[in-house]
Amino acid sequence: MKSGMLAAENVYEVLCSNQEEAPGYVEDGSLYSLEAVDYQTSIENSWVWEELTECRNVKPAFEKGLYYGTVAAGVISHVTKGKETFTWEHGHVDSATTGKAADHSEIVYPKPDGKISFDLLSNLARSGTNHEDQPAHLRIKPNMEKNIQESYQLYGGPEQRFCPAKVYEYNLDGPEPELIINAQNCVHCKCCSIKMPSEYIDWTVPEGGGGPAYQVM
Repeated sequence: MKSGMLAAENVYEVLCSNQEEAPGYVEDGSLYSLEAVDYQTSIENSWVWEELTECRNVKPAFEKGLYYGTVAAGVISHVTKGKETFTWEHGHVDSATTGKAADHSEIVYPKPDGKISFDLLSNLARSGTNHEDQPAHLRIKPNMEKNIQESYQLYGGPEQRFCPAKVYEYNLDGPEPELIINAQNCVHCKCCSIKMPSEYIDWTVPEGGGGPAYQVM
């Protein structure tokens, strides 16, 4: 939340300043080329950076294995607390670890019983998600339509499997699998943006603050 506040403050400063002197300014009447370059400095000067520095080695520790990562994370979190003299590298993006369908067995889950477990759309209704009267904030990046076929043929269309809100579905009635995006269902987990091979989903901030509106959180 603090990082979002700092982002808003920096964007506000850019919008209220002399925009012709702002980084990235293009004289075309739009604001899309402006850049809040002071955001990084603001983050580094805040307590957010202190917390990030303290836990910087936790996730990379798990690349060495579950048991090693668990022990290392415990030591880092409770003993050294970020005072390590080293920083482990996280050497890949999350999408690079998405496995191919041929290397895995499909998991067959039991059907929801309506008492303890529920179907996705029932849970979606409880989230209070609302994206009415706004442009879709989930799109395929330009010139990456061919990656959809690769996703389905090599990876089994993982976006239709991990999405908790049934945003992604494949229509198999045509000659090629057609990806259908139900952007109105999105609960903003952003998994599709970071886990899909080649990262072809363009996740943008929805208009009007639409999204989940949980009542008991």
